Amino acid sequence: MPVINDVVSAVDAIAPFDLAEEYDNVGLLCGQPWRNVDKILVALDLTSDVVAEAVACGAQLIVTHHPTFFHARKNLVETNAEAIAVSDLIRASLGHIAAHTNFDNACPGVNDALSHILGLEEIEECQHGIRIGVLPERLDIVKLCRYVEQRLDTRVRLYGAKHGVEVQRIAVLGGAGGSFFAEALKNGADVFITGEVHHHEALDAVAQGLHLIEAGHYETEKPGVKLLAEQLAAEMDRRQMPVEIIESQTIPFKRYLE
Repeated sequence: MPVINDVVSAVDAIAPFDLAEEYDNVGLLCGQPWRNVDKILVALDLTSDVVAEAVACGAQLIVTHHPTFFHARKNLVETNAEAIAVSDLIRASLGHIAAHTNFDNACPGVNDALSHILGLEEIEECQHGIRIGVLPERLDIVKLCRYVEQRLDTRVRLYGAKHGVEVQRIAVLGGAGGSFFAEALKNGADVFITGEVHHHEALDAVAQGLHLIEAGHYETEKPGVKLLAEQLAAEMDRRQMPVEIIESQTIPFKRYLE
């Protein structure tokens, strides 16, 4: 039976940890390296609900995209979400591995999954994990917004365009990608789709002629969870290490769509 360290090695093969940004916190973050594993839950975030889901399905390990201990902690007093989740994890004797910016920068990675679900073609890799591709045909910007909402099950905010503007070359970056709009602009994108955009980032991008679609941090990275689960299952099979990979069904936020 595989152990947690075997899964660490498998994740490293999928999204090498040395691809992570210097500020990041990836790899095995909690748990016993030599504990046996036959079920793994893959999720976007480590939350108390995800820990409960792992316990309910009998998993010994949780693999997430977002890490814990991203910022230095001095205690685990259970007065905030991370402290509660990590304390629940420890009480349940579960392990936790994170694949964050290493999976952003891997190919295929988070943004390949986002590109695929949006139906982009002729995908190009750019800095910071950005992917740029083209739609099969030019599309009115408002129709593109509706299409993104349908594909990602979200509501979007559009910056800098009016009815009648047609676009085709699309840059995507899951999560909080607004600060990287210049990379999308430099590579000739008509539109930059990302999860979060700050006010002044939007002003700068629009002033330079780039249209932005803000589609939600969770919603733009959720396709990557499915890809990570699929890749991990394939890698464990390749190593002939029997383990069940379960994609988390926990939804941290609910959007009330009309």
